Amino acid sequence: MTLLICRDGLIGDFTGIIPVMIELAKQDELHVSIHPDAEIIFQLIPKKYNIQPQTPSIKYERILELDILKTYEISKQHNCYMSQAHFAYFDLHVPKPAPRAELEFELTEEPVYDYIIAPFSRSLPPEQLWKQTNWQKLVDMMPESSFCIIGHARDERNFITGPNITEMYNESLLKVMGTFKKLRKGVISIVSGPSHIAFHLGVKNYLLTNQPEAWGNNPDAIKICDYIPELKANKVAEVLRKF
Repeated sequence: MTLLICRDGLIGDFTGIIPVMIELAKQDELHVSIHPDAEIIFQLIPKKYNIQPQTPSIKYERILELDILKTYEISKQHNCYMSQAHFAYFDLHVPKPAPRAELEFELTEEPVYDYIIAPFSRSLPPEQLWKQTNWQKLVDMMPESSFCIIGHARDERNFITGPNITEMYNESLLKVMGTFKKLRKGVISIVSGPSHIAFHLGVKNYLLTNQPEAWGNNPDAIKICDYIPELKANKVAEVLRKF
């Protein structure tokens, strides 16, 4: 019996660990020790893999610990997405293309929008964030499209306003994921958790990114790689209308 220790509680990053977690569970009965913040996504791993939370009374035959910093270095060396780097970290065959997490959940009844906007991050530096004025210009120049902005309790309300804007703040992950799956056109984001979730759900992602490494860049995203502080709203609108 194997214990896997995962200390990362960021939802996007933890979701990227699920593919290798499932691979390890195919090889041996797997229990995991996780950050409490990751519990909500852990519960969505298909029950058929029988991945269980750590049991303190069990003496495990093998203990593995995932080191995110080391997998990040592996990603840089091999120019691969995080879900691939975790396989390399454990000396497993690295799947190509990058593997998605298997997630098991029921869709909820949610409104349908053209786009989700995910402009917030608690970890990115200022040069990787797009200013509020640019997000507002983008929405204003696309009045024919409906947008839903998502954020946490800590994020600014009324960040973007207009008749084609709906806010979804501090909602459950299941509600957000259900809304993602029903989008007509896709998720517009910076490199953050919503971009990773879009990848694992197979939802189109328009990604504003200045990150040169493959680690955090959704492999399937339509990437807009202009220097973000100087990126113009009409450039983003042009890309959205093209696809």
